[in-house]
Amino acid sequence: MTDNFPKMNFVGLDGILVQFSQEICESGNSAALAFRQEIEKKNHPYIIESSNSLTAAYFRLDIKISPADSILNFFDDVLKEKNWYTSELPLNRKLFKIPCVFGTDLAPQFEKVIKLAKLSRAQAISEFTTTKTRVMTIGFSPGQPYAGLLSEKWDVPRLAEVSKNVPKSALVCAIRQLIIFSNSTPTGWHHIGQTAFECFNSNRQQPILLNPGDEITFLEINPSELAQIKSNNSDGLGGVKISEIRT
Repeated sequence: MTDNFPKMNFVGLDGILVQFSQEICESGNSAALAFRQEIEKKNHPYIIESSNSLTAAYFRLDIKISPADSILNFFDDVLKEKNWYTSELPLNRKLFKIPCVFGTDLAPQFEKVIKLAKLSRAQAISEFTTTKTRVMTIGFSPGQPYAGLLSEKWDVPRLAEVSKNVPKSALVCAIRQLIIFSNSTPTGWHHIGQTAFECFNSNRQQPILLNPGDEITFLEINPSELAQIKSNNSDGLGGVKISEIRT
């Protein structure tokens, strides 16, 4: 813990936000994930739902069940139980190995980004296919992951101008993070890869597969292989291989 964090504040009429860091960092994210899991384990009836941002945990409350002061005292007691910044990540996490085309006409900003990172194509692809980035939060669009943190060489700024459209399942990069887009969308992030993995697909028994705390890495494929995957991809899995993370 630091002098100023964690911070706990009411949000709106029925929410509590517990923030662990002002800057994006793995320790703050780990703390938020672990704290949310611990609160959910307590199974108090006045907690309706919870979610994570990059460095905070949010809880929506039924304040008719218990007075606000009592709820705040409960949260404060849990915060004091241990140093959340050194907590283990949640259980039942999964590793997603996702086939991806890097660069080519399908992902036209790859070369620009690796130049900014001062890496060769081979070095960059080696890093993307060996590094396991953590899903730090899900947001902006259904099932859409914000994954990181990459090494500091990938601390590249967002684009100066917004791209008019990046396709669904695009892999984009900026500020040491990766996103796979749930839908086609304008963006200020660099389009560096193209997958066929659909973050949300209503045809699946489980429409959203990724959860905060899961990990993502990539398998390099070529455009022909991607086209073959797309030809039989009604479930939107995009050739992903999913395995349990054993800690």
